[in-house]
Amino acid sequence: MDLHHISRSRSTMPECRKDAGAEIRALVASDLPAAADVLAQGMRDNSLHVQVFGLEPALREGRLLRFLGPAVAYVHANGVVLGAYVGGELAGVLGMTEPGRCRPPLKDAIQFARSIASSFPPVVILRIARWLAAWRRNDPTEPHWHIGPLAVLPTYRRKGIGQHLMLKCCERLDELSAIGYLETDTPEKRFLLRKAWIYRDRPGSCSRCAELVHETGANQAKGRITEHLLRVETG
Repeated sequence: MDLHHISRSRSTMPECRKDAGAEIRALVASDLPAAADVLAQGMRDNSLHVQVFGLEPALREGRLLRFLGPAVAYVHANGVVLGAYVGGELAGVLGMTEPGRCRPPLKDAIQFARSIASSFPPVVILRIARWLAAWRRNDPTEPHWHIGPLAVLPTYRRKGIGQHLMLKCCERLDELSAIGYLETDTPEKRFLLRKAWIYRDRPGSCSRCAELVHETGANQAKGRITEHLLRVETG
């Protein structure tokens, strides 16, 4: 799982692809079940989720939906969930959890634990525990907005919708002069980062590093990204 640490400076965001045809707006509580469903469909075949939730696609999607329901509600209560609508249909979702809230407080952590314990067989509970423990070890200590979950329905991919969501997310970070942190195990999400930024390799010590240059006409706003490869042993 590649963990992306994004440091942004104020700048004018590039135009997203005009063929996306998507309206981006913040979701309200009544939209969250649909958002969880979009995420479950869009993230079903991610390699990490195959490891954690099993090989059978329909079973995996159902398990992922049960996992994501409380998670999306938590993000909404502690940040913002953006939705991309095409022709009135929710086609993509991106969550942003505010600084200091991506690690749930004890009360919420207990509720999550109870939900997981009542929804999954023991072997899946063990895999989820290992996954979340690995995530906690790599979560940055500095204040940051946690970006995710992020997914686009399979039928709407390659239309610029994911890029549109990422750019709206980056606009919000710029407005706040804030740092965002994205973790992903899919090349598609790394591609979305490349659409918003241009990668320029530079030497790194403990991890592979890249300098990101955001093109803004004659000017360039520079940020940085650090890539880590994290393997979660799920048994």
